[in-house]
Amino acid sequence: MKRAWVVGAIIVLASVAKFGYDYFYFDKSLNHKPIPVESAAPSPTPTISESPTAAPLPPTREEIQIALNDMKIPVGKIDGKFGLRTRQALCIWRELTGRDVNRNLPSQDEQYAIVAQEDLTLPKDFVVGLNINKTCQSAVWVKSDDKKWFEITTVSTGRPGLETDTGIFKVQWRVNRWYESIAYPDGWMYRPLFFNKGQAVHGSEFDAWVYPYPASHGCVRMLGAFMDSLWANGFGNGSTVRVYGNWNPITNDPTT
Repeated sequence: MKRAWVVGAIIVLASVAKFGYDYFYFDKSLNHKPIPVESAAPSPTPTISESPTAAPLPPTREEIQIALNDMKIPVGKIDGKFGLRTRQALCIWRELTGRDVNRNLPSQDEQYAIVAQEDLTLPKDFVVGLNINKTCQSAVWVKSDDKKWFEITTVSTGRPGLETDTGIFKVQWRVNRWYESIAYPDGWMYRPLFFNKGQAVHGSEFDAWVYPYPASHGCVRMLGAFMDSLWANGFGNGSTVRVYGNWNPITNDPTT
C-alpha cells in the first residue's frame, strides 16, 4: 500500500512538472519582454511666414505742393515741378517748423513731414506786424499777440548792392495811392508804407514783379491784394516791420 502511494505521488509530480515546463518554457508569449517601439515624433507646426512689408513710397512732388498749399504757404503753380516758387515755399515751411532755413530740395524725411502737415509754429522772436525774411523772400504778418493768427505771403526785397536794411522799424508815413519814387523816376509803388527812410513795403505794377529773389531798389515788393489787406486791417503808421535774414543764391540739394 505504501509503495502504491509513493508511485502515485511520483506520477502526480511528474505530470505537474511537465505541465509547468510546457507552459512556462514553451509559451514564449508569457516570458517574452516587449520590444519598445519608438513613437514617431510629432511634426512641428508649420509657421506662417509673414510677407515683408514694403516701404511706403515717398510722396510725389505734386502731393508735396498740395500739402504746402493746404498749410497756406504760397507755392505757386501746382505742377509737380520744384521750381523757384516751390523752393521758396519749402524755405518758409522749414522756418515755421523749426528746421534749418534754406531753399534746398526736401530730404525724404522732410517730404514725409510735409505731407503729414505738421502744425506751423512761429519763432519766438516774431513780432506782431510784418516779419520779412530775406532768406526765403517771404513775409509773415502776425496779427495777434498769441501769434496764432497770421498770414504768409511772398516778397521781393532789395537786390545786391541795394539791399533792404535789416532791423526792426515802424511805419513812419504812407500814401494811399500810386506813388512815383523820387530816387528812381518811373518807379511806381502801389499804396506804399514807408518804414525806413525811402524803403517801403508796396505793391508793383504787376504781381509778376514780386520775384522769388531780391529784385527791387531797396523796397519790399508785395502782391497788390496783400497791400489792400494791410490797409483794410489798419496796418499803418506805428505798425512794426521787422526785416531779417540774408539772401543766398546757392542751394545745396540732397543727393538722395
